[in-house]
Amino acid sequence: MQSQKLSRRHFLQRTALFTTGALLASCTGVPGQSQEAAVDEGTSPPEEPIELVALYWSTRPEFIEDREILARRMTEKFPQVQASQNSVPSGQYGEKVLTMIAGGTPPDTLQLNFRWEPFFRGQNALLDVVPFADVDADFSFEDFYPLLVELGTHEGKLFNMPRGWNPFVIYYNRALFHEAGLDDLPTTWDNDTWTWDSFLEAAQLLSVDTDGDGRIDQYGMFFPYWYPFLLLNGGDVLTDDEQTSALDSSESLEALQFLADLRLKHHVSPSPAEIEGLGGPQDLFIAGRVAMFTAGAWGIGALTRVDGLDWEVGPLPRVAGKSPVGYTQYYGHGIPQGVQSTEWSWEYLKVISDEESNRTVAQTIGDVPAMKRIAESEAFAGLPKPPTRQVFIDSASYIKVWPTIAPITEIMDGIIRPELDLAFLGEQTVEDAVATTGPKVDMLLAEYWESR
Repeated sequence: MQSQKLSRRHFLQRTALFTTGALLASCTGVPGQSQEAAVDEGTSPPEEPIELVALYWSTRPEFIEDREILARRMTEKFPQVQASQNSVPSGQYGEKVLTMIAGGTPPDTLQLNFRWEPFFRGQNALLDVVPFADVDADFSFEDFYPLLVELGTHEGKLFNMPRGWNPFVIYYNRALFHEAGLDDLPTTWDNDTWTWDSFLEAAQLLSVDTDGDGRIDQYGMFFPYWYPFLLLNGGDVLTDDEQTSALDSSESLEALQFLADLRLKHHVSPSPAEIEGLGGPQDLFIAGRVAMFTAGAWGIGALTRVDGLDWEVGPLPRVAGKSPVGYTQYYGHGIPQGVQSTEWSWEYLKVISDEESNRTVAQTIGDVPAMKRIAESEAFAGLPKPPTRQVFIDSASYIKVWPTIAPITEIMDGIIRPELDLAFLGEQTVEDAVATTGPKVDMLLAEYWESR
């Protein structure tokens, strides 16, 4: 059944109720042209062939397959449009996009996520897509999970059209678990037996010197993401009002020390030197070098391509005595400032976000589709691997996310991560890392709020 179209006024009223925290900076219009003036009532076939470029990051095979399908569908729908995808290494993504915008040749659509949407929004580099949806009878925001619409909305403007979300889970090798005498992980988030203590105990049993040379060859776990563990313990990087750092809270410090100890004290997680040249956590997992790792739903795409790998997923371990917590990353696509045709960028954005695209993202990458009815259908929840896919969807009741304040990318990647990397290597204490980052985060936040 076709969802009732959400009017612009209704949408703005509804999202205003959902928005939490401080209101964030929004984008200005394209110089010399208001956005409203650029919105048309419909899209006419181009008089001349037009080329449209969608910009993404990541070059893993499953991501490339997904993007090629989207470009092909756009060209099939509009034969005079030559649509393509262009990947940029993630470390160069922000600089590349801003350079393209400044040079007058921005991509026609832009992949965004929990990290990049706040960054580009803070640079006034994105257009609000609500005015385009408002005049398009074929589109409805109500098709998507409300949380994802909320997360992309600031001051009543939506910059990030949802496409997928990535609830974090524990991926684990069932064969290695059974060899170690361990049962499968629980499949529900409210199970009180899967705690940090049982997580550590399992990781210790799964860390094995398989060849007797005195060195661990099979590690119990690998944690490429530290932030979810802060949330699990009730900590965070910023205070609730987003005015100052919160890394020095007892909850945050305890979580960070727990992670550091996994590597430095318990030796159940490999160091960067030990995994150099072996690839990321998925590659180590596939090779049987790591028995557990934390990641979002995107891990499904690569693992389902491996024949004979006996793997499953379970919820994140809760802290004993505390409520369960889920964590998700999310992403979508937007329209950057200065595109050659806002009309055609919108059409490409619709194809990237439509129902068939939601099915594609589940089947190629493995992400949970942004459309609720697709996520809970056979297109995602009903696929055979892993059997307990419902773990991803059920996390929605417990979800927390990164702060959405505009400078969060700089705070996390530019200030906090380098210091924590040193702590996780044992080159400084967790307390010293936090003491170094706190004043820098506070100064950046003060400058941000003063400029608003």
